[in-house]
Amino acid sequence: MATSLAAMGHRLLRASEDSGDSSVGASSGPYATKPIREYLTRFSPVEAGLWQRRDYAVTYNIVHWSGRGGGTRAAGNSVVGQVAIERRQGNKQVRYDVEQETQIGGVKNFVKAQIVCNRDGWNSLRHWELNSYSTGLTGQADPISQIAEEGQCKNGHIWIEGSSYHYSYSTKKPVVSQWTVVDYLAHNASARLNVTFDLLQDLSLFKPNQSLVYDGQVRVKLEDGLIAAFQTYAQTGQGVLPIHYLVDSRGRPQLVTSSIVSWALSG
Repeated sequence: MATSLAAMGHRLLRASEDSGDSSVGASSGPYATKPIREYLTRFSPVEAGLWQRRDYAVTYNIVHWSGRGGGTRAAGNSVVGQVAIERRQGNKQVRYDVEQETQIGGVKNFVKAQIVCNRDGWNSLRHWELNSYSTGLTGQADPISQIAEEGQCKNGHIWIEGSSYHYSYSTKKPVVSQWTVVDYLAHNASARLNVTFDLLQDLSLFKPNQSLVYDGQVRVKLEDGLIAAFQTYAQTGQGVLPIHYLVDSRGRPQLVTSSIVSWALSG
């Protein structure tokens, strides 16, 4: 069923191609930006040109779609957290350090990950450590929510181990996380892009057979009425709703949009 939904979503998202003014419900903006229409009125693209360096750090605001709004009024968006990604490249590997914090419904969620990747074009996963936990109204970590895992991917075998459990997957494609796809796009964005990979979401949930394709140009109205043009790339596959990456003319992924939770480059 997930595959069918993803395929249906891909047929819809293709409507945003060409001039960027045509889309499903064109009066409310391009399809790729519908989850963050209200937030765009407060968004200005980040101009720092760090993406082509070997080492850099970026931060995205995590934008939540509330579903409120009626008629032609855009549904509300709120910033519910941030994700910071630091990239460091060595001779034989690329390391990403990730810190993510979100707060929805009075619960704060924290994720820290150290990810070591291969230098193979994809920066595919090699091995990693993940720690996450949640806090409630008291601000104390909930022991039940605490997760500490280590994992590795080698020769088509993914192995993940916690304090009292382990599980594994098999793969024949490059394996990446959602935190590293933006780096891949920053170095490979092209109108000819059409690639497949397997996704290990949150370094835990295996979602195979992902497709990432160029999906045309969109023009959107931002803060102070600024009109900006972005090249869009669409990800579909098993277990995901369509994800859109909006990349500026210098190859910087400025926005990542999905159904409920999106990212907006902030620094």
